[in-house]
Amino acid sequence: MNRAEWNKLAGTFEKNVCDISREETADQIRRYVDAAKIPKRGGVLVDMGCGIGSFILQHGHRFAEIVGVEYASSIIARAKRRCAGVSGVTWHTAGVEAAGKRIGPRADLTVCMNVITVPSAAKRGALWRGVSAVTKRGGHALVVVASLEAERMIQKVLGEEPATHPNGLVDHDGALQKHFTRDELADDFAHAGFAMKKIGKAFYPWSKEGLRPTPKLRKSPPWDWVALAQRL
Repeated sequence: MNRAEWNKLAGTFEKNVCDISREETADQIRRYVDAAKIPKRGGVLVDMGCGIGSFILQHGHRFAEIVGVEYASSIIARAKRRCAGVSGVTWHTAGVEAAGKRIGPRADLTVCMNVITVPSAAKRGALWRGVSAVTKRGGHALVVVASLEAERMIQKVLGEEPATHPNGLVDHDGALQKHFTRDELADDFAHAGFAMKKIGKAFYPWSKEGLRPTPKLRKSPPWDWVALAQRL
């Protein structure tokens, strides 16, 4: 999705984008933030692809300094308004790749949620390098990506023919999106210079897939992978 298309979603972000830090149902992300062992004083958060600021709004109070990065100006304008009560925030209207060079290795915690989804492997590599570039050595990165295992489960529930292309690319309304297996996510983190700490499931409502959550479906909700790793 290009910048102009992303900007158009500013007013309907909650409806049209899975904002996992706001919508996940098992409080998993908070547990992963806790596991990052953020410094009690002077901690720095960099949110790469901050969207409308949901993670900053929920967890920003734990940091002395926050950098929010979002390449769509209309969306970052909403983030600024929503996070007006959060102190110490600097905003960058930029892509993750460019922001990495601009910000430098400062983050005790780098967050990148459902951003590394582009179909191009070369562009995904650049996104991973951006995450690595802003994370200080010994700091942590918290990454959320679409799960290929969950996508296969969803297709089975919907009774649809598999829409998965080679290399984990999934067709969503004519647009290809990268989905990761658990092992693939761990490998990509390692290639980016991180040591994996933990990987788990960040569950979200079936309504995001257009389904009413029946009692049976509630027992097996869809999920994204959430992973925490430490910069080497």
